[in-house]
Amino acid sequence: MLIKLILLLFIAHLLSDFIFQSQSISDKKSRKAITWYHIYHVAIVGVLNFIISMDLNFWKAAIILMLLHLLTDIAKSALQLKYSSKNFFFIDQAIHLILIIIVAYAYAYWGEIDFLINLKIKTIATIAGFIFITKPTNIIIGNLLSVFKIQISDSTGESLPNAGKLIGIVERLLVLALILIGEFAAVGLILAAKSILRLNDTQKSEYVLIGTLLSFGFAALAGILITQFACQ
Repeated sequence: MLIKLILLLFIAHLLSDFIFQSQSISDKKSRKAITWYHIYHVAIVGVLNFIISMDLNFWKAAIILMLLHLLTDIAKSALQLKYSSKNFFFIDQAIHLILIIIVAYAYAYWGEIDFLINLKIKTIATIAGFIFITKPTNIIIGNLLSVFKIQISDSTGESLPNAGKLIGIVERLLVLALILIGEFAAVGLILAAKSILRLNDTQKSEYVLIGTLLSFGFAALAGILITQFACQ
């Protein structure tokens, strides 16, 4: 039951922090330590945590998660203002995930988890996996490239964010789906086909290789984790 709750809260986090938070809102939050955009964002966090927990008694814990999320975001914004050249994305996400686990454990310890709909762990993990490999993974890869100061650009020196994001999402969805049905050979064919097609691209091969390996790696990781959850 606890693992199910943590997975559900992870889904709520993916939706609130990535899917339903635009880059524009994220940028506006970084300009001041606290803004109305912080409040708007954590309101979504609280609502999604309560709804997706599928537990009517979880509302108090959802409020606690909302307040902890707000404090974490305020701290991140303050640090970004002071150290503008630093990337706090991964520290911020790690704190959010740790707090989710702590609150879930505390809720299970002091209360009783009572799901309105008792889904299987594999079902919840599969939903989380498919959400994770879309926009969240795009953002994670972008921040990884930023941390290591790697920029992928076309011959004019301008980045290709929309095309790259769409290609990455589609390939990861295909890879994860193929892994879940056991078609590992087809995954290799996709990787080989993409590598051949991108050889004629003007982007540097090292950058293409890094982006491709990260994209396929996250999809494969999601597939492995979902498979492991299927055993529980």
